[in-house]
Amino acid sequence: MAQLRLKNLRKQFATDVVPVKDISLTVDDGEFLTLLGPSGCGKSTLLRLIAGLEQPTAGRVLLGEEDLTYIAPGDRNMAMVFQSYALYPHMSVAENIAASLKIRKTPSEEIKTRVGAVAENLGLSPLLNRKPGQLSGGQRQRVALARALVRNPEVFLLDEPLSNLDALLREQVREELKQLFATQKKPVVYVTHDQTEAMTLSTKVVVLLDGLIQQLDPPSRIYSHPANKFVAGFVGSPQINLLTLNCQENKAILGDFEIPIPDIASSPEIIDLGIRPEDLKLATDSDQVIIEGKVFLVENFGRELLASMKVRGSNDILRVLIEPDRSWDQEHLRVAVNLAKVNWFDAKTGDRL
Repeated sequence: MAQLRLKNLRKQFATDVVPVKDISLTVDDGEFLTLLGPSGCGKSTLLRLIAGLEQPTAGRVLLGEEDLTYIAPGDRNMAMVFQSYALYPHMSVAENIAASLKIRKTPSEEIKTRVGAVAENLGLSPLLNRKPGQLSGGQRQRVALARALVRNPEVFLLDEPLSNLDALLREQVREELKQLFATQKKPVVYVTHDQTEAMTLSTKVVVLLDGLIQQLDPPSRIYSHPANKFVAGFVGSPQINLLTLNCQENKAILGDFEIPIPDIASSPEIIDLGIRPEDLKLATDSDQVIIEGKVFLVENFGRELLASMKVRGSNDILRVLIEPDRSWDQEHLRVAVNLAKVNWFDAKTGDRL
């Protein structure tokens, strides 16, 4: 059992290309850490630095007390699962799973035992004699996972392993991954741009942008207390409502309506408000803060409706989630604001207030 630590890790490819900028973080035993962010944010480069496939410009990679920064990838006792599966097409499933053990000259009987155990665990036993070309996408991904598991590594690294699967299969394999790694008790570092994978699989999520950590927290806190406007806008579907509003004393002005602002260090002239569509509800006369507007679009998601309305007295748009069995005026909306769920951000820096 070991703890993975990154200390002030930096990677610079050219004068103006720095995909990883001074990143420090810790991944404990049994922790599933997801690196989440848009394309080009530095998440795959960071994973390659951990694996040893790239050398850092500065900083260190530590496993327990051992400094792995300049140790070759094959000597780090880490297993990596790639987006492309990277299976040998001329080898059987059993041979693919056993490949890394043979390279390490593991005794043949031990190889047979370990391959059999991991194949049974992943439901691959009936497929051991098949070639990768005879397998479905989900089966190939399980073979790639089996090849990683059979090594019994200290750390698991996964680089967007589900991106090649269709939506239904991705959901199935995601469930399998969560159950599988819950039993491993090893540090897992997982790279994805898919927020659903990040939120459902992880014990912690690192949101990256331009090579910098924007927030490192459990998924629930990433969602409920985003550290800045970027995190708020990137995480969540449907996307959060983000509005830049003028202020008067301790109130934000949204069209013909006022929203109380909690006590903050200063009284800004403008402020950014963020509220998720599910935190707006159809208003009743007893609600304190009510916003009204004209509906111009309704999207039916089956379990809920997403209504977009133009707020009365402004050009601002609010999107609201409504239960499909609720009765409401299809042309006009009166919605109540859950003040406890409102996120306030500095209009200049984007940071949470």
